[in-house]
Amino acid sequence: MYIHILRHGEAEARSFGDSTRKLTSRGQQEVENVGHQFADRKITLDRVFVSPFTRARQTAAHFLEIVQPGIKQEISEFLTPEHRAHEVLTVLQGMEDSHVLLVSHNPLVSELFALLTEGDLCERHILGTSELVSIESTIVGPGTGTLQFMLKP
Repeated sequence: MYIHILRHGEAEARSFGDSTRKLTSRGQQEVENVGHQFADRKITLDRVFVSPFTRARQTAAHFLEIVQPGIKQEISEFLTPEHRAHEVLTVLQGMEDSHVLLVSHNPLVSELFALLTEGDLCERHILGTSELVSIESTIVGPGTGTLQFMLKP
């Protein structure tokens, strides 16, 4: 299984609530830049899970418009910032899809990246906005994944 983890693009600093913050124009451009880099790899996604927060849904829409228009986005509560990486691993363990995209937030995306590749959260790379990491994992669990590539805007 390939797990592609995309952090949402740059979002406005303030809104009526954290869940309603929208992407800035810079955030849109950076997501599109990463989308073009990903599209060049000619990867076909099987499933796309997206946080219900506005900035994550907008990120997924811009990214997928370039990468794979028409694929269904599955809005997933387990990808909101309050959830932890081990919860996401539990969901992923039951999947048989080849290429899964997760669009979410920090600290969750950075924790998930560290947990999959390092097995713990001590030494983790903090994903920047619009950053994507692609991890290959034959058996989904702590420390079982290998970084395949990282895309930055």
